[in-house]
Amino acid sequence: MAFASDADACHPAGLPFHLHGSGAHRMLSGSAEFVLDAPAAEQLLLFAADEGGVPVVVSVPTHAVGIARTTQPVLDRSRAFGRVVAEELTVPANSIHRFTDDPGTAVRRIRDRAAVLIACDSIGLGEAMLAATVSYAGTRSQFGRPIGSFQAVKHACADMLVQLTVTRHLVDAAVRGVVANGPESEVAVAMAKSHACATAVDIAGKAMQLHGGYGYTWESGIHRYLERATLNRALYGSPRDYRRRIADRYSRS
Repeated sequence: MAFASDADACHPAGLPFHLHGSGAHRMLSGSAEFVLDAPAAEQLLLFAADEGGVPVVVSVPTHAVGIARTTQPVLDRSRAFGRVVAEELTVPANSIHRFTDDPGTAVRRIRDRAAVLIACDSIGLGEAMLAATVSYAGTRSQFGRPIGSFQAVKHACADMLVQLTVTRHLVDAAVRGVVANGPESEVAVAMAKSHACATAVDIAGKAMQLHGGYGYTWESGIHRYLERATLNRALYGSPRDYRRRIADRYSRS
């Protein structure tokens, strides 16, 4: 699914693709950067604005004439991203899918679901880093005893656990909000995405430090988690974007 920037994703000007023409076939043009799994996809679902500026979803096979994909390298090598470009792509009417409720709200809900998915991934990432750090601290010895017995290491691991506990509660609330489509789901998603992704970066960074020099080597693999956490923080909106959303919500109330 190709998303536009967080700030304007629900408005025609922020949608990455646009339909024009009339009749049984329309023409699709536009581009989207860093689309997840685009290089290997066989079918793309693209957000577009129709002739009246209404958001729709256009289903496009990647082998169609007029669609092009370019692989875009990113910090996290565990996932693939690509740039998708449509140039006067002919789109049959049955490939254009319209929302049954308010289109702007529907687009935002889809994006919120993607944000919650990334938040869940960040929890798993943080838990893996905490487990690896605790295990390493229990076996690595310094000055004749395991480094896990040192107060500084204990406190660092405890801080990681507290951060994860808070994150779980926020993500749980966001999942319930998205499923129920309640009035506060937008705020719950913003809190979960901003906190979970910032926490994952912090925990992965601490894990690398607590592994000592070994944590900076290729053999440890810690850097792969830090890379994924860093990319998660930017996907579908940064913590700053979501904190601005919360601030704007309460400034209007």
